[in-house]
Amino acid sequence: MPSPRIKHVRVQHVDQSIWGHLAEREKTLPLVTPMDEYGQFKQERGSWFWDSGAAVVEIETDDGIVGTGWCEDGCCTIKPIIDNHLSRLLLDQNPLEVEGLWERMFRATIPYGRKGIALMAISAIDIALWDLAGRALGKPVYELLGGPVRSSIPVYASALHPVDPQKVRQEAETYVEAGYTAMKARFPCGPGDGPAGMIRNEEHIRNIREAIGPGVDLMADAYMGWNLHYAVRMCRRLEKYDLAWVEEPLLPDDLAGYAKLRRETPIPISAGEHEYTRWGFQQIIDAEALDILQPDLRRCGGFTEAKKIAALAVSAGLTLIPHAYGITHLHFVAATPCCPMAEHFPLPCWDAPPGGDFEPTFLGEPEPSGGSVVLSDEPGLGGVTINPKLLAAT
Repeated sequence: MPSPRIKHVRVQHVDQSIWGHLAEREKTLPLVTPMDEYGQFKQERGSWFWDSGAAVVEIETDDGIVGTGWCEDGCCTIKPIIDNHLSRLLLDQNPLEVEGLWERMFRATIPYGRKGIALMAISAIDIALWDLAGRALGKPVYELLGGPVRSSIPVYASALHPVDPQKVRQEAETYVEAGYTAMKARFPCGPGDGPAGMIRNEEHIRNIREAIGPGVDLMADAYMGWNLHYAVRMCRRLEKYDLAWVEEPLLPDDLAGYAKLRRETPIPISAGEHEYTRWGFQQIIDAEALDILQPDLRRCGGFTEAKKIAALAVSAGLTLIPHAYGITHLHFVAATPCCPMAEHFPLPCWDAPPGGDFEPTFLGEPEPSGGSVVLSDEPGLGGVTINPKLLAAT
């Protein structure tokens, strides 16, 4: 029987983020960012962030099987990269040869790639290839990755923006009632806010810890908004709140700073959502910069590369917890022993979903119940699709 061949590679841009409602809400919610030192961009993330967007990649074989993948695409750059370059490395190739296809795409994009947009494009293609393989073989992606290592996937509630303290307290209590055993907050302040900002950061964490008690894991995200001196001082203030980790306190390339911070605090330090490929994560490991690796499969290179990153994590004795919610990460966590849980973005009890013409980005995506998710055994990525209303609008 002849091997299948890739017949079509289609790319569509949609004017909505793969993060759904969170992307739009977070543009106006308070949180520290790497732009806080510039006053005109301090108040809202939306003042400097790119327009929301996603790229949807469909790969179709000569026997009519279609696999779908996706990535961020706020600057509308993914389609030209794939149409003008990567598609020529895919057409008439065997879609099941995911390793070889990944290597060729990576090597061909080295002059302008290695990280960033080029890797996002490769990631979306790789996700589509794994979805296609699952559909062709009649197996869910988590089985192709080696089979499930857990029957359900624990998820942590990732929200708790520093709004009104009473609202935050109520939100945290609601997550405990819903069965979450871990949750993550956002810090409000960075170095530009001075000593008063450090007090605000600590008050935010204390408020949540008092609401949830000692039996629930609590984490907090600084989204690249601190420097080393500030992070050391802030972590020392936070040690008494028994944080499970502090996330992305420094810029991604400041590995020396991360390594120094780890030596200064017993709080585990996590990052990695803005890192790419096994080589980037190997540098993190070599620098002893992090306790927890947080790759995003829609950025770091898809399933093919994430498997290698997980192998590095195991060899180094590190935990891996993917960045952000999504069916890709659920399948990966289901099949990867060093991944104890996944991130989830619940809508806070004090907020309302976006109104008007807002549509969900994905259809068929499983929702947590009691703080965990159970995946179906449907082929590929389990019937999860991009909302056709968004595609029709392009």
